[in-house]
Amino acid sequence: MTDFLIDALTTIILVFLGGYILFAGRRYVWLTAGAVGLTVTGRLLAILVAGFDTGRELIEFKEWGMVGLALGVGVVGIVIGRAKPNLAALLIGFAAGADLALWFYDIVAYLVAEVARLPENVVLWVALAVILIGGLFGLWLIRKSRDEALILITVLIGVQFVQDLLGFDKSSSWTAIIILTLGLAGLLVQYAYYLRELKALSELTEPEPN
Repeated sequence: MTDFLIDALTTIILVFLGGYILFAGRRYVWLTAGAVGLTVTGRLLAILVAGFDTGRELIEFKEWGMVGLALGVGVVGIVIGRAKPNLAALLIGFAAGADLALWFYDIVAYLVAEVARLPENVVLWVALAVILIGGLFGLWLIRKSRDEALILITVLIGVQFVQDLLGFDKSSSWTAIIILTLGLAGLLVQYAYYLRELKALSELTEPEPN
């Protein structure tokens, strides 16, 4: 009974987090910094340390130390976001870029370990280099175009989060349709809100007629 309640509560919290990141990730940078810090740290620990496929498996297999570390990073993200939102936006870009680079992790690990026949410690260092490059690319995107990049990054993270949460079959054509639909919906909702903000701001700054 206790395991069922924990699983149900976890699912509700994760659904809320995924939906928030997907549809409203740009609006409140401090909250997004916490959510992205939590989810990205969880995924990195799950994949690189525990050998799992998703961050949720840390909870399913009761890896509470790693779960606590991910929660701690999320809290730090919220604190930084409240105090220094511009720094938080940069950290979101770096974390999201590193997280998205995990898509290439299996490919890189296979090429280095199976094709090049290099030892496991080299595989780890190459994988970390790929993740670092992804983080720096995300950082560059935020510096180049903050709001548009935040929309794109949070939609990608949100879609990935929902896919991991619901356990979609990655090889299914229906999965591709659902993921593309969610991504497009997230982009439309967030960008429409962003355009409304720009319009409201321009109306406030327009000089009054004489």
